[in-house]
Amino acid sequence: MTTQHQKDYSSIEEEDDKEGATTNILESKPLEENNAVSARPHIPSVSASAVLGESASMPEDTPVCRGVDFSATSMESSTEQGDILSQIMQSLRYTGFQATNLGLAVEQIQQMRTWRLSQEPWQEGDDTELRPLEIRERLRARIFLSYTSNQISSGQREVLRFLVQNKMVDCIVTTAGGIEEDLIKCFQPTYMGDFKLNGRELRKKGINRIGNLLVPNKNYCEFEDWVNPLIETMHQEQDQKWAEWAAELIKNKSNNDDDTTPEKFVWTPSKFI
Repeated sequence: MTTQHQKDYSSIEEEDDKEGATTNILESKPLEENNAVSARPHIPSVSASAVLGESASMPEDTPVCRGVDFSATSMESSTEQGDILSQIMQSLRYTGFQATNLGLAVEQIQQMRTWRLSQEPWQEGDDTELRPLEIRERLRARIFLSYTSNQISSGQREVLRFLVQNKMVDCIVTTAGGIEEDLIKCFQPTYMGDFKLNGRELRKKGINRIGNLLVPNKNYCEFEDWVNPLIETMHQEQDQKWAEWAAELIKNKSNNDDDTTPEKFVWTPSKFI
């Protein structure tokens, strides 16, 4: 997808193409003596032409780099704090450097959430059942959320849980570790550490380091105590009833048959994700 800022910058190049090959001012001859730039005898003419030469005009719709003006907004109430967060997210697009890429990602996600099939014209050959406008207005984009286990180990877990809890995604694609780490955090917390901590010394104390995060062995032990009986039960049903276990069925099984199921684990099946 071509973004607006790419179009803005390419328009400058198009102007050059219309005018022919662009002259490199560093390779050009010294300026004439009567040139305004040459009126500065203490600056070499080649340097003067490069630094003080006339600039190409920017297209009128070129975005301006600008961040949030925090001095213009107070943060006394929670509503105002929410407004500040919204302003920060909107300003990323025009902050520059990698913030611009993050801002473009934010805009893409907003498009995914607001898109409806009614925005696309029905054409011959399309499903006739999807032709009525009222149906097309109800059909939205199916959003897939993919993440690795380290996202759950970190504080991103709470963000991902909010997305699931409020049904902002339709399908989750993750690893077994992504599920395991989520369950472990339902029993015990992960602690903050430091990248410089000696992993070997920590292991002697029964503590595991994930980057700058610390996970005691007891966290894994509690998880094993909970999940092992569940696996045993599932294995017996598989042998006796030829049950085939998919990830969704495993989650439903743990929620229905075990009163000790961690509360946070129920959100995905309850939201039909």
